[in-house]
Amino acid sequence: MLKWPYHYAWFFFAVASMWSCKHGKCESGPLSTAQGRSHNAGENCMRCHLPDGEGEICWTVAGTIYDNGGQQPVVGAEVRLFTAPLGGGELRVSLPSDATGNIHTSENVSFGSGLFPAVITGGDTAFMLEPITDGACNRCHGRTTDRVMIP
Repeated sequence: MLKWPYHYAWFFFAVASMWSCKHGKCESGPLSTAQGRSHNAGENCMRCHLPDGEGEICWTVAGTIYDNGGQQPVVGAEVRLFTAPLGGGELRVSLPSDATGNIHTSENVSFGSGLFPAVITGGDTAFMLEPITDGACNRCHGRTTDRVMIP
């Protein structure tokens, strides 16, 4: 027969498991803020932060912004996703980079046939000319193409 401490351990394990389960979908989570802090700058956030992934929260858009030399993560840069190239069309989402240089949201973002990213800092803007169809920025940037950098 189990003693009391074991009963409590099983109870806490069951409760913790319920809180971490995402049931195959992204649910509300915080947006990145310049005052916030996340982890693993430069890593592919979507490796863990996806529906039923190991990450505590599921992100729909996530990545890391670096200085114009591609070396240091940047705090307070802004990433905007537009429906047309060069900042045209409708603005779908705007995300500031946090104290680790990361951006993230679990907000439902409709990519449709593609969104066009812009990185903004100090009044300067850098545009990505090809559309993206998902929000896993670091899946390519920093691996098969340059890191996302401020202008």
